[in-house]
Amino acid sequence: SNTAWSLARLAVVDEPLMYAISSAALSRMLELSVQDLTNIPWAFASMQVRDEPLMNALSAGARSNIAAFGQPTSAAMALWTLWRSSHSDLAAELFDIWSSMDVFQEAEPFGLLLMDNDWWKDAGWELDILDRLHRVLPVRSVYLSMSKLGHFATMPSQACHPSLRKVANLVDAVVAAVSAGSGGDAAAAVLAECEHFAQFKGQWLKVAGREKGDLLQRAWSARPLAASEWALEFGAFVGYTAVRLGRKLQNGRDGWSGCGIVSLEVSPVHVCIARHLIDIAELSDVNEVKAGQAKDVLPRVCEEAGVRCCAFGFMDHRGTIFHQDFSLVEGHSVFAVEPHFVTDNTLNPGAPVFLWQRVAGADSGGWITTPFALTEFLSFHEDWTALTAQRGRPRSGRGAV
Repeated sequence: SNTAWSLARLAVVDEPLMYAISSAALSRMLELSVQDLTNIPWAFASMQVRDEPLMNALSAGARSNIAAFGQPTSAAMALWTLWRSSHSDLAAELFDIWSSMDVFQEAEPFGLLLMDNDWWKDAGWELDILDRLHRVLPVRSVYLSMSKLGHFATMPSQACHPSLRKVANLVDAVVAAVSAGSGGDAAAAVLAECEHFAQFKGQWLKVAGREKGDLLQRAWSARPLAASEWALEFGAFVGYTAVRLGRKLQNGRDGWSGCGIVSLEVSPVHVCIARHLIDIAELSDVNEVKAGQAKDVLPRVCEEAGVRCCAFGFMDHRGTIFHQDFSLVEGHSVFAVEPHFVTDNTLNPGAPVFLWQRVAGADSGGWITTPFALTEFLSFHEDWTALTAQRGRPRSGRGAV
């Protein structure tokens, strides 16, 4: 179990060794703990090594011992493993049971099912998932997501989970500021209130503002979206950067050209919050927020926008996996010609593997990465924001022969 888990965490794919681990596990099923029966299949799913007997063993174990597998950590891991291994029906069935038992106290399992439903487009199931989420983690933005679909939860819209009080105060402040008058530019009012809130009311709120915002906008201006191109944001948080980029796109476009901005966010609560702020900023025509991890959502983005669609990207989710998600974008052929990609917080908390790969291998594929030493938003310590650009054949209309 520990060996399989370690290989998956290190992204070391050794199929003979993995199948040997599977064979040993299947021969000793009665000796394995619930943790073993979730860790080993999870490792296979993470490395995309298919082993149906192992997955069938996990399925049988979960079905026969709902209570034992229905612990917060093991249940969430089992759901993702089953979904990733094409057992989405069983994942939905177990989610239905475990969420009814109040097993889940974190948001991510709900996000997994919302992401899966993004393929199915089942409005009734989406409402059901959001209602269950709201019962566990109530906050007004989730309530409004349900009301937009024509459903009103039993909990009042003012109900708020203690862990979400800070972000709920931010949303309330933004709503009040925009309602008081935005001067015709709701998006600018949203950005200004987020920055004001961070400075005077909630120093926990760190966004890509001031120096980092200036760099982001310059990078955008140097590589604006062409027709049918998209921008990808990894980590929506409260929607600040999505609003900033959406405002740039909306103000700069000449008529609709099929462009848009897609933000990926693992927490469904923050998906609802980001969508709420985007609605307030009047940018729903150019912005979209999707639930799920990048490794799971990117195939959906390719289906909707097509390959070679990403001309601009921004990462601000988890520095330790920047290099993995960047490789996923490359592997799925999502990058358009000569894209610009901005990565924040590469010094603090840090993205050492990403910077090493990009700077040490700067000539690979024409990528050039430049880290900029900037001051952290509303702070005095130094941080690095890196700009990665690819130089290839000229784009149409910009020097093409």
